[in-house]
Amino acid sequence: MFIEKLGLARNSLSNKVAVITGAGRGIGKELARALAWLGAKVVIAEINNYGKDVETLIRSEGGTALFVKTDISNEEDIKFLEKKVIESYGKVDILINNAYATSVGTLLEISIEDWDKIYNVNIRGAVYAIKTFLPYMIKQNEGVINTLTSAEGWPYMAPYFATKTALTSIARSLAAELDDINISVFVFGPGMIDTPGLQEYSRILAPKYGMTEEEFKNQGINPGYDGLMPADHCAAGWAYTIVHAKEYHGQIAEPFSPLLKLGLIKTKNNEVTFKKRIIKTQDELNSYISETIGNSKIALKIVEKLQQETIELGLLARKWMNRTFANRCGMKINKCVEIISELNNELQKLPNNVHNNKIDNSLPVLKKMSWFIQVLKNLASHFQNCKDDAKGWIKDPEELKIALEALDIREHSMLNLISNLIQIESQI
Repeated sequence: MFIEKLGLARNSLSNKVAVITGAGRGIGKELARALAWLGAKVVIAEINNYGKDVETLIRSEGGTALFVKTDISNEEDIKFLEKKVIESYGKVDILINNAYATSVGTLLEISIEDWDKIYNVNIRGAVYAIKTFLPYMIKQNEGVINTLTSAEGWPYMAPYFATKTALTSIARSLAAELDDINISVFVFGPGMIDTPGLQEYSRILAPKYGMTEEEFKNQGINPGYDGLMPADHCAAGWAYTIVHAKEYHGQIAEPFSPLLKLGLIKTKNNEVTFKKRIIKTQDELNSYISETIGNSKIALKIVEKLQQETIELGLLARKWMNRTFANRCGMKINKCVEIISELNNELQKLPNNVHNNKIDNSLPVLKKMSWFIQVLKNLASHFQNCKDDAKGWIKDPEELKIALEALDIREHSMLNLISNLIQIESQI
């Protein structure tokens, strides 16, 4: 199983009980397998009978699973699910709202009945599941709640994308309400994944977008993948975020960052342009490494200063800044400081690992290079967006000029370090 490659301990979720709606196939099925591999007792809440096959599969792999046939749009089914979970395991630690309904067509073509069905499954069912299982988590002062999001505003599937956007907002509201409780709530955005559902709908949607099925499925929008991400890869990244749920509280997580961080996938850096240097001698390479180390120290000082600036803000402004940063960068500010600090420390090991004008490619920093570059890209983009924020908030022209210049320096410091890292990566 791909989950084995992530270095997570087999007992990471030992004694935890996970309820996953829509776990009969696709990502839900693979997540159920991954969580069971990590030691969780998995409840497969699935409307179709093939949920029983997933239960059998997980048990054959040495895991613990229970299939409960469930229509989450039906309150009686949710009550029955609750009864079976508590009777079987006595608690619930993890709730994954993965089940969905959808319909394809123009806004005029999709019936109100279909809108109602999609709302009842995607929103009402998810909310009712939260209201059912959250009290158990509050009582034990521990838990994880996950909802799934998707893109916004794509044509021909308006009810689906509208409800996914709503679920994001609901999860953020819940996360804010539970900020002071040991319950982690976050949203998960999987990307385009190779699932039976996507395969089915690609045949319908591709012609509407003026594409062939292959063109539709291979748009290259998944970091580290030319086409669709395999479902077990997505589930492994998802399981990683669940194990580290406290780091993702109130945020939108995705499966790619964990795999980048662990060096299991690499992104293409074609979108970052830089003047490639021809390095011929070891002295030239050492000089370039020294420049990179200097730029990494600057980047570290910038994020440390940003962290201190945020701490010094008033309560509401601090909450807004923390949430905005997490949404844009995929992590909290303190976590970003840790990562840039790690990068800075690892880069300082490079001069002792250069031989014959080549860098030892076994170094941890090189294995995680795509991850570090992605974090820096997110930072640069954040500072770029902060310029627009400043234009909206700062009315004094002179004060605005100073703020924009400071943000420009921060953005370009990140871009300079990105170029350095790409250059070093090319020397391997």
